Amino acid sequence: MKRTNFQSSLAMARNYFKDFNYRLFVTFGLKFCPRTFISVLFLLFYTNHTPNYHHHNLTCDNWKKEPEATIGNCTRYTKFALLLCQGGVSNLKTISEQKSRKIDGVMFCGWPDKYFNPITALQTLPNVKLLSIEYGVMKEILYRFPEMFYLQTINISWTRLSYVEPKTFKRVYNLRILDLRWNQLTHLDSPLILSNTIEFFFLNGNPWNCTRNFKWLLTWEKADTVTDRRDLLCHDRKYKDRHLLTVINYKMALKHTCQKHEDLKNCTCSMHHIVPKSHIPLYTVNCSYLNLHRLPAYLPDNTSSFYANGNKITDVSPLRNNNHYRYVDDIHLDNNMIESIDVLEGSYWFEHFRLLNLKGNRLRKIPVYALGNALDDNPHASLLLLSRNPWYCSCKFAMRFREILNKYNAILKDAWNVTCIYKQGDELKSSKVMSITRGDSVELFKGLKIKLK
Repeated sequence: MKRTNFQSSLAMARNYFKDFNYRLFVTFGLKFCPRTFISVLFLLFYTNHTPNYHHHNLTCDNWKKEPEATIGNCTRYTKFALLLCQGGVSNLKTISEQKSRKIDGVMFCGWPDKYFNPITALQTLPNVKLLSIEYGVMKEILYRFPEMFYLQTINISWTRLSYVEPKTFKRVYNLRILDLRWNQLTHLDSPLILSNTIEFFFLNGNPWNCTRNFKWLLTWEKADTVTDRRDLLCHDRKYKDRHLLTVINYKMALKHTCQKHEDLKNCTCSMHHIVPKSHIPLYTVNCSYLNLHRLPAYLPDNTSSFYANGNKITDVSPLRNNNHYRYVDDIHLDNNMIESIDVLEGSYWFEHFRLLNLKGNRLRKIPVYALGNALDDNPHASLLLLSRNPWYCSCKFAMRFREILNKYNAILKDAWNVTCIYKQGDELKSSKVMSITRGDSVELFKGLKIKLK
């Protein structure tokens, strides 16, 4: 990423500051001039004196090539009241207390350890106003920052930082800018506790896991200080490259919708996908094992998967008559009390469904021709499960049913587990439908004729 020259940044800042609102200037400056602009802001607005800061252009770019980096030393720039440490802090304790108190800014380039301990790192720098840590292998801030009354700008970028405890910066009493961009943060399950003086908080460039709880970004009283919150992107597999705020808004809207409808109050509603480009959310509603006697009368818009397994549902007519089910792709109704699906014949849903699970119900017969027509006319159908039902092997139905199971075995994936019951003499027997031959059907027919006599 390009850096803006320090002197150019300062000149630009001065010109803008003459004509534009301070807050607007800072927002755009930080967004388009990352990292080095943190220092510019500090120099322009947060120092009480004006030494010749603008004469230096110290950054952490190419810090590994600097001679000091090989031994991990710090260099004190008296003229700028700045301490620059590259690759370590081996000589930090050699700086006298008197000189340390005159340091206003400290830059750690290439922090060498997995942990950053602000208590030990800053104990000799009580008056520092600017802290910048860039690059290095740091993964975690080990302890909370000690009481800091002068520190106003903290920049931690391009490290491996993956976790920040909510109270880490609580005792930085005059913190105005916190920049945590371009690290490895995946989540902040609760907002950081920051000083009331905070004005700008940056989080962009981290691999956020949007399956975690981020609703605080909408409800937190300081949410507006997260200046780049509209730019945050998800990096998890489920919502990859979607905007984090979009995901949160959809989740919260879905939760509100499901909670206000009586039929769904005990169901679980979740978002499982956001369609690329159109950004349409797709929802899953799970009402399994709730002792339901009927299908819910309401489903949220954009519900594509519905589960009602293990209930006492007998009627599937809502799939035909209720518009809330019209565009639901996947319906899971295994282990219910459904005895017939004849009502679905010729319906829009039956000719457009993707998945229908009817395992473990009470189905005995099905209009075979209607099932064949529906599967012929439905290019979306990918799975239909019919096993563990008490199918009845009449002589005609058994052969027709077998033909359908065989013809659409790519969709009827449990075809070889579908069994039917028939009566031979006075005994009830069962057989796998796919194994029934025409000879068997003749025997069934003879058995039926004997029974009729």
